[in-house]
Amino acid sequence: MVRQLAAAGVDVIKIMATGGVLDPGAMGLEQHFTDEEMKAICDMAHAMHLKVAAHAHGARGIEAATRAGVDSIEHGTFLDAAGAAAMKARGTYYSATLMAFSGVQAVMGSGKLTPEMEAKARQTFAVWGKGLNLAYKSGVKIALGTDSAVAPHRDANKEVELMVTKGGMSPRDALIAATKGGPDLMNLSAETGTLDLGKSADLIAVDGDPLTDPTAVQRVDYVMVEGRPIPMEGQ
Repeated sequence: MVRQLAAAGVDVIKIMATGGVLDPGAMGLEQHFTDEEMKAICDMAHAMHLKVAAHAHGARGIEAATRAGVDSIEHGTFLDAAGAAAMKARGTYYSATLMAFSGVQAVMGSGKLTPEMEAKARQTFAVWGKGLNLAYKSGVKIALGTDSAVAPHRDANKEVELMVTKGGMSPRDALIAATKGGPDLMNLSAETGTLDLGKSADLIAVDGDPLTDPTAVQRVDYVMVEGRPIPMEGQ
């Protein structure tokens, strides 16, 4: 399957290393692939020069995916000390996607989720942000992500606030994860992520000081992409 996807021209391989909140099953949020299967996926993807992202909630699934060689853990909800140590040792990135929990919270009790989904959701709400806090304190590399579709990617700027308030990151480090983290993870740091000579001039101006107020990035007054100003609504 990895070979087929690579031949189709995909940019990244993503695997469900553990169960998910929004999958219909009741098997829970722990490891679903075997260690051998995950290693085979990672080895083949890397041979094809593709990164591997692992959806992973449960602690043992996170650790197993990390040891198999994934490049990033998405969600990492129940990360524990062993998993954090493995991620730190291997340089695995952590993408907490805290906005996804907001997205699920918004539809609880609406009838859109099965009882099994709601039960799994409640488990994750109880530890919202704790995995990120552990990863951060353990020195794990962090990149901002939103789990786009569960939470709209247009709300990515709200993730910065959650990384501070729920994950315990400093505003400065949350900004670094939001700007530099993703390009570093995706091997795009030579093109973007920081304002350096020769890189794409991608920047925003905000109302407020994001180094002290993480909500400042939600008040965008100016956008430049590749050196070209982008007109804003009402301007």
